[in-house]
Amino acid sequence: MKSLTLALLLGLPLMASGQTPPGPHRQAAPTPEPMKRFAWRDEAAGYTFVAPPRWAGKVKAVPLDSAALAKSGATSGVRFVSGSKTLLVLLASDDERAHAMASSGARELSRHDGHVVSLKAETDSGALALTDDELASAIQWDGVAPGTALR
Repeated sequence: MKSLTLALLLGLPLMASGQTPPGPHRQAAPTPEPMKRFAWRDEAAGYTFVAPPRWAGKVKAVPLDSAALAKSGATSGVRFVSGSKTLLVLLASDDERAHAMASSGARELSRHDGHVVSLKAETDSGALALTDDELASAIQWDGVAPGTALR
């Protein structure tokens, strides 16, 4: 009896390996898709703007020309557009010029190490509009851990 039980136990893995598992066979595994991400980097100010994945492939960044920068009081800036519609304008400058940006209608978004990032958001951005929480976590400063709140 013991030898029969032992033979059954030893033979069980052999029987299981002989059976093919259910599902499709001899097909290559699907290639993993890279995580879609939208990020834009401002080297001069030292930050990266990270938008939600729904912006990936739909929104592009267009740097502001010198006339628009002079009008806003910013040292660097970018417009995020989808088709012909502007969704958001980011303006960056130093602490001394922050008042000029605020007087041009921009709202301060983040401040770190002498640099200020302000934004002008369009009211009708549709499904691509960013929520307040998304905006709060969109700016990632160099040398600061992601998720750290700065003002």
